[in-house]
Amino acid sequence: MIIDSVQVVTRYRRTRNGVQEHCRTTQTVYKIRCDVCESEFTRTSKELNRRSSAHCCSSCDSKRFAQKQSATLRQYNKWDASSSKTI
Repeated sequence: MIIDSVQVVTRYRRTRNGVQEHCRTTQTVYKIRCDVCESEFTRTSKELNRRSSAHCCSSCDSKRFAQKQSATLRQYNKWDASSSKTI
């Protein structure tokens, strides 16, 4: 579950063609609560899996959690295990 998002601005200097330039980058950082162990962690917008509604921290097994969610959803919708419907 996404709790909060913050824009982080990084400023640095670089040299191009002998001229020093001031550069600025903006990055979105999300504060997320793990759906398995309820701990809070951060991910950048590039690291975040937007297709998934479930989020797991690096210490939890995300594949095991996904299988558990799939089994629960199949039981709820009364689909048998051999159905080829994607969830």
